[in-house]
This record gives sequence, C-alpha cells and structure tokens, in this order.
Amino acid sequence: MTATAPTRGTDGRPARAADAKPRQGLFRLRNETMETIFGYAYALLMVDLLLVAFNAPLAAALFVTVDPLASWPFFLLLSLTLAPSLAGAFEVFRAMRAEGRARPFAAFWSGYRRRGGAAFVVGAATAVMVGLALFDATVMAGTVWAPLLGPLLAVLGIGSVVAALFTVVGLVVFPTASLRAIAKAAVYLVVRRWYFSVVALVMVGLIAAAVLLQPVLGAALVPGILLYAVFANAQYSFHRALEEESAAAA
Repeated sequence: MTATAPTRGTDGRPARAADAKPRQGLFRLRNETMETIFGYAYALLMVDLLLVAFNAPLAAALFVTVDPLASWPFFLLLSLTLAPSLAGAFEVFRAMRAEGRARPFAAFWSGYRRRGGAAFVVGAATAVMVGLALFDATVMAGTVWAPLLGPLLAVLGIGSVVAALFTVVGLVVFPTASLRAIAKAAVYLVVRRWYFSVVALVMVGLIAAAVLLQPVLGAALVPGILLYAVFANAQYSFHRALEEESAAAA
C-alpha cells in the first residue's frame, strides 16, 4: 500500500485538520451573516415599494404637487390608505424578528388582509384629530388665542399620530386582541414611555422630510428602515408593559 504524504502548510510543516476547521466555520459564518444582511435589506426595500404601491394616489399627488402643505385637507384625505399599508409593513417586520427570514410579499399581504380594516379605523380617527387641530390652528392664526391654544393643538395632533402608530403595531403584535384594548394600551404607552414616543416622532418627521424633499428617492429608500425602528420600539414597549403587569399581579 502506498503511503500518502502529509499535507504541508506554507511554512513547510504538516498542516493539521484542526487548522482548517476554524477557517471553514468562519467562512460559513460570514456567508450566513451576509445572507441575513442582504435578506433584511431586500425586505426593507420591498416594504418601501409596497408602501408606494398601496398608497399610489398619495404618492402620485406628492410627486406632482409643488406645495403639499398648502393643500393639507386633500392630502389628509389621501392619507387614509396609510394605516392599512402600515399594518402590512409591520407584519413584515414582525416576521423578520420572529422567524429570522424575510418574505416581504407574503407577510405584507397577510398583515394587510388580517388587520387592514382595524388599521383603517385607526387611520380615519387620526385623520379627524389631525384635521381638527390643523383647522383650528388655521382659524386662530394671528389671533390672541394662538399663543394659548397653539401648543395644545400641536400636542393633540402629534400625540394622535404617535398613538396611531403604536396602535397599528399592537394590532400586528397581538392579532387576537381587540382594537379598543390595544388603543387604550397604546395611549397609555405613548404617555408613560414618552421617550419612545419622541423617537417615533423623529422617525416620522424624517420620513416626511425625505418624501417632501425628494418624493421618488425618499419614498423608495427611507421609510422602511425608519419604520422598522418605530416598530421595534413600540413592540418592546408593549412587551415590557405586559411583563410589568405580570410581575405586579404575581
């Protein structure tokens, strides 16, 4: 039987099998990490495109209108499609965090179909609150009541938007809970964990600024990653509140 010469390394010494295993494991780890990163990037990009597709009238109006803020009642009406599509986007994020894999189209449609109706109710109520705040601010502009009631109206409008975001997240995270229970919990969390509310408000402000300044690039690249931060914070707030309630009951 012919003896097989041992494999030698670059320094002339025989190579050991143990030397190759860590490199192979590291290479496999790097491949899995890169696949995860690209999978998440793909999912976030698809969320952006799906949000544009499911809010096509709003996206088209933003693209052709020179001054959207001057026509806020019209855009407020078009924004009624936002909340159901956010339910789809948040379902994609939930699946990514729970399952560790990205299936954006199936997850988006699942969230839109299951919780889109309840999310539409939330969006309609938020549009009414924001519309009333903007209308009152327009009427009172330049009057003696503006410095007194202006901050209150701003808090009302901004708070309703953040509460709506938390409520839609709750609808996705707790698919069997009622809208009323989730809305009450969302309002409580917006006030109790105000720092998360500030983060959500900053994220929404950045999305709005990006879309208003660059409607095409802003809508195609920005919302997904910032909405993911909003979802992660809101989901943590809900779970933390449940843990505190369980600890208090025990």
